[in-house]
Amino acid sequence: MKIEYDRSGRKLYKFSHSVAQGGYLYAHKTSVGNIVNKEGLRNVLSAISKKYELIDVTIKVYDAIFLLFFMSKPSLVPQELIDIIQKNIASFANWDENYVWTGVYDLQEEYIKEYLTKVGYEYDQ
Repeated sequence: MKIEYDRSGRKLYKFSHSVAQGGYLYAHKTSVGNIVNKEGLRNVLSAISKKYELIDVTIKVYDAIFLLFFMSKPSLVPQELIDIIQKNIASFANWDENYVWTGVYDLQEEYIKEYLTKVGYEYDQ
């Protein structure tokens, strides 16, 4: 895999058989209360990121929600990643039944800051 930039400065992920741009966001909030151990949750998400070889990972953990920004290899099955995340985060909070899985424009810090500001969160917290 090779990372390049297009004319507008967005990252291009060049895999052996495909090219991708942008990335993904997985977000999950608690249904009741706050996240019990934020640092432990961050460590679990980081370990999952390494195991599944996620690229350009940014993990944001707030009081009652976490957001995981990343790019994945084309061979990764999204549902497999979702299942493993949900299995491993169960002990950190009472999680809402619903979660968010969506595409994002770009994974560079400036775009993530912009996205978080739009939804009401501070990047540096």
